[in-house]
Amino acid sequence: MTKMCRYANMLFGRNVHMEAAVDHSQDEKLTINKVAELCGVSKTTISRYLNGKYDNMSAATKERIGAVIAGLDYHPNRSAQRLKAQKAMLIGCVIADVSSIFSAIMLKGIVSACEQAGYQVLFSDSREDPARERRAIQDFLDNRVDGLIVNTTGGNDALLEELKTRLPVVLVDRLTASRELDDVSSPNFDTAHNTTQLLLGMGYERVAFISEEPRGISPRVDRRRGYAAAVTERELEPECIELDTARPEDCAGAIARFVEKYPGRRLALLSANGVTALHALMALSTLNITVGYDFGFCTFDDWAWLQLTRPGITTVQLGTEEKGEAAARLLIGRINDDPSLGDEVQHIVIPSHVILRGSTLSEPVG
Repeated sequence: MTKMCRYANMLFGRNVHMEAAVDHSQDEKLTINKVAELCGVSKTTISRYLNGKYDNMSAATKERIGAVIAGLDYHPNRSAQRLKAQKAMLIGCVIADVSSIFSAIMLKGIVSACEQAGYQVLFSDSREDPARERRAIQDFLDNRVDGLIVNTTGGNDALLEELKTRLPVVLVDRLTASRELDDVSSPNFDTAHNTTQLLLGMGYERVAFISEEPRGISPRVDRRRGYAAAVTERELEPECIELDTARPEDCAGAIARFVEKYPGRRLALLSANGVTALHALMALSTLNITVGYDFGFCTFDDWAWLQLTRPGITTVQLGTEEKGEAAARLLIGRINDDPSLGDEVQHIVIPSHVILRGSTLSEPVG
């Protein structure tokens, strides 16, 4: 009995009539037609499954096809698929800083969604350099990728908007000013505004915002704007500390000046992201400032080390992996002309929420 027949009997029961699949040749080659026969569906349905087109496919059918393909260890002939569909089954992904934990988490989501749909992903690290970003995009175009996911440096808006006339493009996390491209992001303004209000409501009398230079990078810009709006509503002066990662030693001095400006007050820092948080917490340690009731600390990005750092750091959880998954699914939908997307530009927002830990307290401990 062939591998197909053995697996079919195991999956469906020995009473299933599998005449079409029976072939006593030991080197029988699996084809999409034979897989379709085993699943009891059409070749078109199998093709749609392999390309991630699950619309109008029942959950039971999807599960059955997946089980048969896994059990048979079936791998479609990608070369033949590409020739037939005139698609490379490749997606290009440009990341602004691949060394960051944020990028690693986001890439995990991108790869997961692409693999499920049968696409391979090519990556490039722009290292926050617009010129490198442009070269990476051109390299991907030369390799005839089917679409692009871009976590942009913020310096190539015109190029990115021109690209959409040539192939599908989805921005992830960082957006262009015009918002004329499909994108997946976080509600940065609202979250920064609400988090600042939360800190003030916990009794912190002054809150400063610490971030790297905005440089037109939309999450930094929008978080700073949201913070400034919240403190202004309380008739307080915005206190923005700009971190230069090339000179991290300056961070302690900037925080010290903030503390000296408001002696005897309960103060707090809101950090724009996990990278900034690392530098800020190191500076606070240098200054012998313990976070908690007297000096609060909260940051965007809920990375594992922030959970483990005593007394536990209050964070804004951004759904980073979900953003990657959503960006990949949106791009694949565009590549395959998913009618549910329509012609309108899609702006997908992944919710954020605050996780309170010991670095922010409404009441003193003990």
